[in-house]
Amino acid sequence: MEKFPVNADTLNAMFNAMGALVFATVRQLPPTQQRAFADDLARMARAAEKRGATIEETMLIDLQNAAREAP
Repeated sequence: MEKFPVNADTLNAMFNAMGALVFATVRQLPPTQQRAFADDLARMARAAEKRGATIEETMLIDLQNAAREAP
């Protein structure tokens, strides 16, 4: 298995791939579950915000946006 360096490019690529997975997954769900999926990500982002986990919050908001763009 190839090992990738831990740097900004690798981390950005990994996060972009996570967004693509969210997008593809949400497209397979019925509309009510699509909304619930995005709402769950928003709830997790708010929880991260309350804990002061700004980077996690930002990433969850980006994933929520990917979920909302999917339908």
